[in-house]
Amino acid sequence: MNQGMKGQGAGSNAYAARQSRLLMGLMLALILVLTACGAGTGTGTDSGKQSAAAPAETPANEEVQTAGAFPVTITHMKGELTLNEKPNKIAVLDVKFLDQMLAVGEKPAGSVIAGGNTDFPEYLGDQPNDVQVLGTRDEPNLEAIVALDPDLIIMTDFQEKQYENVSKIAPTLVLDFYEDWRDTLATVAKITDKQDEAETVRQAYEDKVAGLKAKLSEKMGDETVALIRPRKEGIRVHGIEHRTGGILYQDLGLNMPALVEGIKDDTSVEISMEKVPEIGADRYFVLSDELFAAEAEAMISNPVWKSLDAVKNNRTYDVNSTLWIAYYGPLAINLIVDQASEALLGSN
Repeated sequence: MNQGMKGQGAGSNAYAARQSRLLMGLMLALILVLTACGAGTGTGTDSGKQSAAAPAETPANEEVQTAGAFPVTITHMKGELTLNEKPNKIAVLDVKFLDQMLAVGEKPAGSVIAGGNTDFPEYLGDQPNDVQVLGTRDEPNLEAIVALDPDLIIMTDFQEKQYENVSKIAPTLVLDFYEDWRDTLATVAKITDKQDEAETVRQAYEDKVAGLKAKLSEKMGDETVALIRPRKEGIRVHGIEHRTGGILYQDLGLNMPALVEGIKDDTSVEISMEKVPEIGADRYFVLSDELFAAEAEAMISNPVWKSLDAVKNNRTYDVNSTLWIAYYGPLAINLIVDQASEALLGSN
């Protein structure tokens, strides 16, 4: 009996040992499985973070860029206007704003044209082909502006009388009519989020005029230049405060005759034909267009004009007054610089 119980105890011990080994084996297998799963999960998580972070980083950056550009607050002549996002449809009530936008690679949905014209300026080519005409600068077409349904309207204080009605159509910016084109370009860049493009335009212009200024100074020395425009009221002489005068006398560094230097606190003076010799310039740019074609013809046919040394020496240059004094975007201004420098550098 004792032997039986002893044998039974030995069997039980053997069975327990087998169970213990089996349990340990199962536990080891479970640990290996869990370790493998844990390692797989960890690897998947890490690689998942990397793969998710890479594509997620680009949209995040895009959001930062958008958030950085907008909202933007523009200070203008009627206060401040905050744009929460880039406007999709912009209406401009001066052709220079059309020029400004095209210069940075943007295009308004609608624009006025210059008074007396039936289409956009020729110098812009076919760029404004799909821009809707909104009347003229002098008489914007309110019905056309309403139909366009713009997100933003840009105008100048030249249209002060239209501001109340225009501002009811859409948020409206009113900029100084005589503002320097560089300042206008900076504002347009903020509105369209084209700061880099605007800076490229500005810097290219500064580099151009710096090079031309040196060439003109070398060729012309102390010679003086006058910018005049025959009109019904008399001969208008433009000074440095006039925007085109600023291009000639500041940007290109041309010398002013004494009469022009004496134009203070105004952009021009009117003189009679008899007083034209008092201008005393060595060279003249003569502004003319269809509006005052008869007056221009009368001036150049006048014996007083013919008696000037500049006329006798072929140092007078006819230029289009519409381009030279009506459009003040960088595209037009670059053309003025090109025409002025070509005339002076290419002449005797």
